[in-house]
Amino acid sequence: MGGAGAPDEFRTPRPVAGWRVVLTAFCMALYAWGLGFYGLSMYVHHLGSEGGWSPTLLSAATTGYFLAGAAAIFAVERAAAQFGRRPVAIVGVLLLAAGVAALPRVSQVAALLAAYGAMALGWAATSGTAVSHVIGQWFEHRRGLALNLALTGASASGFLVVPAMVWCVGRFGPAQGLAVTVVAGAAALIVLIAFNLPEPSPRGSDRAVGGGGDGNVGGGDGNVGGGPAAGAGGAVGAGGAGGAAGVSDPLMRITALFAIGWLAQVAFLAQQLPLLVPKVGVAQATFAVALTTASSLAGRLALAAVIDRIDHRAATAGSLLLQALGMALLAASDEPGLVLLGCCLFGLSVGNLITLPAIFAQREFPPERYGAVVNRVWSVGQVLFAFGPLGAGALLAATGSAGLTLAACGAAQAVAALLCGWRGPVRA
Repeated sequence: MGGAGAPDEFRTPRPVAGWRVVLTAFCMALYAWGLGFYGLSMYVHHLGSEGGWSPTLLSAATTGYFLAGAAAIFAVERAAAQFGRRPVAIVGVLLLAAGVAALPRVSQVAALLAAYGAMALGWAATSGTAVSHVIGQWFEHRRGLALNLALTGASASGFLVVPAMVWCVGRFGPAQGLAVTVVAGAAALIVLIAFNLPEPSPRGSDRAVGGGGDGNVGGGDGNVGGGPAAGAGGAVGAGGAGGAAGVSDPLMRITALFAIGWLAQVAFLAQQLPLLVPKVGVAQATFAVALTTASSLAGRLALAAVIDRIDHRAATAGSLLLQALGMALLAASDEPGLVLLGCCLFGLSVGNLITLPAIFAQREFPPERYGAVVNRVWSVGQVLFAFGPLGAGALLAATGSAGLTLAACGAAQAVAALLCGWRGPVRA
């Protein structure tokens, strides 16, 4: 997927804009996943143990948060098409920060749900689809490398943002500690977005995302969804039936494979401690969680080095099968060494599964459909994985068997890997 012009995306024009774009997207992912994904269990812990909220209500609010975030994706992308990516991203950062800061201060159910609603809008404007579109506006030949580097921020947030929040909460208390963390992070990120978020592709060629003559995403001023071509793609993204006949079935299969893979992945990550503590104890299980996060970062960097030169379907199937193998080890053994190995194998693919949908969109669909395909995969996938923690918890409670729950996650990953065997038309 390289070429003679590939280095230009990183090296020209001066100053080195490509690396600035990746840095900004990295920080967006760091902030979004730190506050909007990995931090969720911490909010539930403090709201339940210190805030007196019902665990059932908090679990329902978390599921509702993911569902609202999925529903908000298309609204966010329409806003980006109309007003520009920069202001929408800044508003998203502010909403995510305001929602998190409000959580320990609210005392009414309606206010709690409103805080989660603000977070959902902020998550939709700063997480997977937003990062994919930011990179897609600038990179074509080196998009795989750039996406992997940018989304490394999602993996890094687990051991950078969350520990910082934990320290601030311990030092200042939940209300003030969360406010300090989110305000400081939001201020720094808004500065980066204001100065570094990309304008239209520097080459201005029709190979840029969206196929517009000025290198924009769908035409217009560098936003996703502008122009008639993106409007056609938007029909696919929103309804699934409005695209060309040759697009809907491949899009459905790709959406299904990632939705199933993410469902199993989030189900395991959300219940990792309850599943592993009976096997190896609290200390080893806690270390296994940290090892999973570290492996995610290592796997993402390894894929970044080769993704522009290898088959994306083979990479996806391999990633899913690696996770299935990890689940098989965890289901079959209580030996600490094998448990840690299973978590390591699973973790190697955790980050890559959120990068690969954009590579599918780039290589298997026309450029003007890039935004619609990414939006569809993320919105449907998020709706499904919102029920992952609830499903895994219910299965564990009903059966009392960690092995059965782990085997179910592994089976889902194997099914998703099989879906990678069908190959649609690959764009030149």
